[in-house]
Amino acid sequence: MSLVRFAARSLFGSWFIVDGIEAFRKTDELASKAEGATEKAVPLVQRVVPAAYSSSVPERAETWVRIGGACKGLGGLMYATGIGRRLGAALLIPAAALDAAIVAPSEDASDEEKKAGRAEVMKRLALLGAAVVGAMDLHGRPSLSWRAGHR
Repeated sequence: MSLVRFAARSLFGSWFIVDGIEAFRKTDELASKAEGATEKAVPLVQRVVPAAYSSSVPERAETWVRIGGACKGLGGLMYATGIGRRLGAALLIPAAALDAAIVAPSEDASDEEKKAGRAEVMKRLALLGAAVVGAMDLHGRPSLSWRAGHR
């Protein structure tokens, strides 16, 4: 493992670790911001999840904030340490998507709030993209499917 990869993974993962801890410390504050996004997302998730599990999908915004915080904390720790880094990055993907939905400005927001909100959404989407790249990173080695096809 190169020193650059280690430093980059540590910096990227640390942001999610800190953000995950903040989600647990300030659950009520973040839940009030997340209510609009969760009201739209819960029915969609309930339709996508198999019928046997749709009743188990949480409906409270506080629960979604805690789930996102746990995914961010655990995923960031796994990614930063390199122990299960691809699985850790995969945990960061839904957490980053949830964050982007939460910070998106509402339709009735003022122009200044929308402008500030767009910058925050773009930051969260950039983190989402980095998590996707991290989940796909093979350290320069070919994947198992490529190796099997080229034997």
